[in-house]
Amino acid sequence: MKSVISYPCRGKWGRADYRGNCSGHVIKDLLELYRPRTFLEIFAGGGTGFEVARELGYIDSAHLDLNPKWGGWNALKDEVPVSAEFIFCHPPYYDIVVYSGEVWGHAHEDDLSRARDYEDYIRKLNIVHRKLFDSLPIGGRLATLLGDCRKKGIYYSIIKDMEFIGSLESHIIKVQHNLTSSARKYRGFFIPIIHEHLLIFRK
Repeated sequence: MKSVISYPCRGKWGRADYRGNCSGHVIKDLLELYRPRTFLEIFAGGGTGFEVARELGYIDSAHLDLNPKWGGWNALKDEVPVSAEFIFCHPPYYDIVVYSGEVWGHAHEDDLSRARDYEDYIRKLNIVHRKLFDSLPIGGRLATLLGDCRKKGIYYSIIKDMEFIGSLESHIIKVQHNLTSSARKYRGFFIPIIHEHLLIFRK
């Protein structure tokens, strides 16, 4: 793994049709790099992390999401049930994809993708990150994958506005592929966003 990663093929893991799903290669490469004894995935979504973990032999890994399929775990209100050496977090990118009530189930007030505005989203994201980081043992790592977004002409840099915690060990740029926005025609000066940020914090 290097400071820029690119996976044109998302891999065989999880549901390819689950909106906002992360490439399993990201999780696989992180687990093979750090080789943690215990692994926790937050925002388990389309099941990618679960399938990668099982393939690599993590039979006791934990995968949590507000989606009832993954236990209905509320990232804002519920305690982190395990203390894992490595946590992978792939939260919604503001409201780019609205999950509860659209991708699955009914609308939920604590769904980060349903935050009332950007400031509310950042506040809630900080709560989640802090909770996850606090659950780590000393030396543990929290990896969070986040994307920039643009709404009504305003560019939102989530990593610029969120709170940084612990020690930032790595900042990796992930190239995005097969985006629906790539097929659109835009007027004027417009630079499409085709990257994400993978931040790794160490406790």
